[in-house]
Amino acid sequence: MTLANGQPVVVTGKDEPHLLLGLMSVLVELIPADERSAMPPVSRTVPADKQTLEATMQPTATTKITDERTQAARLQIGLTTKVSLHELVRRVAKRRGVSLSIAARDLVQDGLTRFDKESRTVDPSELLTDYERTANDYEGADSESWIIRADRRLVMRTRLRAGEYERSLSSFTNFLLANALSHCPHAAAVREATTSSITSDEAVVEAIKAIERVSGVKARALAPQIDLGEQRGLTNMILGGSVLAPARVLAKLAVVLKKPLDVVSVALERRFATQCVPAFKATDGKPTVQAERKAWSVAVKELQLPAEEQERLLNLEG
Repeated sequence: MTLANGQPVVVTGKDEPHLLLGLMSVLVELIPADERSAMPPVSRTVPADKQTLEATMQPTATTKITDERTQAARLQIGLTTKVSLHELVRRVAKRRGVSLSIAARDLVQDGLTRFDKESRTVDPSELLTDYERTANDYEGADSESWIIRADRRLVMRTRLRAGEYERSLSSFTNFLLANALSHCPHAAAVREATTSSITSDEAVVEAIKAIERVSGVKARALAPQIDLGEQRGLTNMILGGSVLAPARVLAKLAVVLKKPLDVVSVALERRFATQCVPAFKATDGKPTVQAERKAWSVAVKELQLPAEEQERLLNLEG
């Protein structure tokens, strides 16, 4: 080849890498001696073959890959949830054929996206209250701590939102999971399969017996345990199946009775269906039997309670 000053240069090599190294060596030789002495030494050693050259250059590529992996490193979110919620996430993962970590990460991502979207039109504080209620309504009182591994971006976004609304990362993530599960088709399928497997006739009969043991006068002691305060009459209406109780009340009733929530729900429906026809005198006209289970808000308002107590009971329905 010919340089810009017209000087011809001959370089030989068995392949392109060797040609480049040979050219660099020749160009260094053309630099004036006084200028070359001030430069750091340049190795003229040519790798024996192309494979050796590639091996020499490999550390740079490896370093770049390592840096990229570091940027995308997984971070951990430590959280405490009800055991039943954690178990549902496990079953969703199994149904999807993925690891628990992937299923949980996807649910958090979905929950956070949904929260950001809904908070544009709904007061975030009210939204978080609803999310918290959903998490608290999960069956059972036992909780457990576990870890979700997620990419840095998702964890930082979740932590930022939690801090923005003065919530811990653990509790905020718990709320996001609960909300995401309520919209997850896999979770719905798991619940349906679970319901069909546990609501055997024997289980329902046992639940009915348990309900009968806490009905009547004993409902006075039960009422405070299911957030109904001193409302024994309302408690008995729920136990008789005539009133549709809020999810959180049913969940606490199931805990007290030590029966699965779905079984308790079926037992209450059966108690309502088998209600007795009330006795009557001939002058009283025909007896009436309630044809449908009464809505919670209707039942509460019919009690004509003080405004504060009525509002508290209505809020149980969320």
